[in-house]
Amino acid sequence: MESTHRTRSRIRGAAMWLLLPRLRAPLIALIVTYSVSILGLVLIPGQAPNGGVYYLSFLDAFFVVSYTATTIGFGEIPHPFTAQQKLWMLFVMYSTVIAWLYAIGSVLSVISDPGFRRLRVYQRTVGRIKAQKQPFWIVCGYGGAGNQVIRFMDQSGIRSVMIDSNQTRADTAKLSDMAYDLDVLVGDASEPQTLVDAGVRSALCRGVLALTDHNQTNLTIATNTRILAPRVPVHARSESDANTRNLRSFNTEVVIDPYRVAARSLTQLIRKPRAFALYHELVDPDFNQIEILDVPDSGHWIVCAGDRLADTISEAFLRAEIPFCLVSPEVSVTADSITWVQGLGTEANTLRQARITEAAGIIAGTNDDGDNLSILLTAQTENERLITVARRNKSTSEPVFRQGNFHYVLREGRIIAQEMYARITTPLLHQFIGQLEVMPEALVQGIIENLNLRLGNQSPELAHFDISLDAEDAPGVLPFLNTARAPKVADLLVDPGVDHLNMPLICLLLARFNGDLVPFPGEDLLLADNDQMLLWGAAGSHHRLHLLIRRVDLFESVLSSRRKTAG
Repeated sequence: MESTHRTRSRIRGAAMWLLLPRLRAPLIALIVTYSVSILGLVLIPGQAPNGGVYYLSFLDAFFVVSYTATTIGFGEIPHPFTAQQKLWMLFVMYSTVIAWLYAIGSVLSVISDPGFRRLRVYQRTVGRIKAQKQPFWIVCGYGGAGNQVIRFMDQSGIRSVMIDSNQTRADTAKLSDMAYDLDVLVGDASEPQTLVDAGVRSALCRGVLALTDHNQTNLTIATNTRILAPRVPVHARSESDANTRNLRSFNTEVVIDPYRVAARSLTQLIRKPRAFALYHELVDPDFNQIEILDVPDSGHWIVCAGDRLADTISEAFLRAEIPFCLVSPEVSVTADSITWVQGLGTEANTLRQARITEAAGIIAGTNDDGDNLSILLTAQTENERLITVARRNKSTSEPVFRQGNFHYVLREGRIIAQEMYARITTPLLHQFIGQLEVMPEALVQGIIENLNLRLGNQSPELAHFDISLDAEDAPGVLPFLNTARAPKVADLLVDPGVDHLNMPLICLLLARFNGDLVPFPGEDLLLADNDQMLLWGAAGSHHRLHLLIRRVDLFESVLSSRRKTAG
């Protein structure tokens, strides 16, 4: 409460210091005008009805000047004015009206000042954050990554508070179509006070996402958060190995390097297309179907890229033993161990030197969207069978890349958002993704086929969720655990309806209370107290499952029915 009071007092003080200097001259003008007017009325003699002379007191004079200046007009009191008094009152009328017009105009000018209005908006936003009643994440930076991750979290019912130093991006964020009114602070996220205003010390703050375009800013956000609120986890973006090591040196919970994630994703696309398809369906709310790309087993890949992306892709392809030719303007640090062609790849002659007609696919990964489009169009002219991968740098280029019919588009912001989303929404999902990276393609194919069997001829939108076999999530299951009627994995995948049909769900991962992980557990595996399960299947199935595991009578009916059928 004390911190909240100090914050509000500081913002009010800033507003007053912005207001008062601009109003100093108008206030002085009003004070001088009133003082002179009152003094004149006090000094000028008046005439009483009996012919005697009288003088107005300071209170009477102030009263007369006040009702005159405000145009109320009570008349000449206490007696009709003399000619001298009337002449002075003419001066009072015009001077006070002019002073008030000057003062009111100055006030309106200050109120309409963009700086003052931004300060007032900031103050109101801080007030709303302090009054927040639901958990939230602080997202620093509304670029491609920040925009996507806020939208992804909104689809999962997770609220955010956004910080960005750019007023235009902040206005865009406020206009975004979301299930709630996004609180947006316009300020420098690397400033400790901005994080405090955003609620980093609040008990409802679940974490901070440092997603700006600058490594040093993300590092500063992480260090400030670690000191201001040590309990709050930080997920940071890093685009250099040195910055990544720095962030990890003080135990930053999650550090995501978009270049290394892109290289890993491309390796997975080529070597494990089924795992690639499953990964993207799970981590991206916009992907609701499994789409497996048919990648040729033979042929080399052409990588048109430069700088760090070229280095990370080269390292990843060498480790995975993927044959490739690097097309780059400059010699790569790994040039001795790879095939290298100098150039951008926008010219047909350069691609021919890289043996485009024999290639299985091409990756256009330069820093310029125009060059990437030119590379792919030229490559498709030379070899129509190519697998095409495009890098999109600017969000404004999205319509062109969406219509380009490329097999895969690398969007840096989306890559980061997917990784963040996997760690934020479902705790088990990130653990499963770790298992997926080393899982054989045959097992991944078995997972997909198993789900297809349960879906039958239907092609619904897919979704994932997790449950815990505890008193909160599954009170209907607890009485049967560790008994002779202990349920199996398959017993939870049954619709509680009359026919007890199989639900269109499968279990991707089971985590035991002791930390053991069982990827894609068999349906005959016995369940135990506090088991956690990551489930995947038709969207909406979780409603039926939650109904089943929360009611003892329904679950007992399912167990009895299945035991009868098995007997």
